[in-house]
Amino acid sequence: MAAKPTALKPDERRQLEHMNLLMRVARDVAAHDTLDQMLHAVVTASAEQTRAERGTLFLNDDQTGELYSRVAQGTGFREIRILNNTGIAGDVFQTGRGAVVLDAYSDPRFNRAIDQETGFVTRSILCAPVRGVKGGMLGVLQMVNKTDGAFDEADLHLLEAMTTHVAMTLRGAQQL
Repeated sequence: MAAKPTALKPDERRQLEHMNLLMRVARDVAAHDTLDQMLHAVVTASAEQTRAERGTLFLNDDQTGELYSRVAQGTGFREIRILNNTGIAGDVFQTGRGAVVLDAYSDPRFNRAIDQETGFVTRSILCAPVRGVKGGMLGVLQMVNKTDGAFDEADLHLLEAMTTHVAMTLRGAQQL
């Protein structure tokens, strides 16, 4: 007689869902032809899965010491550039530690300049470091304004997993 399958615990179910999601994203990314399309697919999936209003992939410019928006949802074609040691994104880039910020304007690291320039209001931020395959910092993946509830540690773990796709995509582009 075959053993009866056991029900998954909530943690196991969440891990399985994350693994399935990451496999779907990998397939979606691989289906695109250009680096920009691939990176946009990762940012879009990250925003959808964390239920964020928008997401931005900032990459580091070694020559200027700035983080620049390689993919920025909701900004049109305008590139965002900030010093890589300012704001929450700069802090995550410098420390290599992700951040969950529930009230952006009460966080002393928050850089209000972008909101002032664009008229957008940032309420909450989820930000994870993007590390290269050898461990060096490449940039950060940032989500803003969760649409239902508040960002939490589970969202951060998911976003950190998504940054692996960013690093692999960038690495693959270097191999071409």
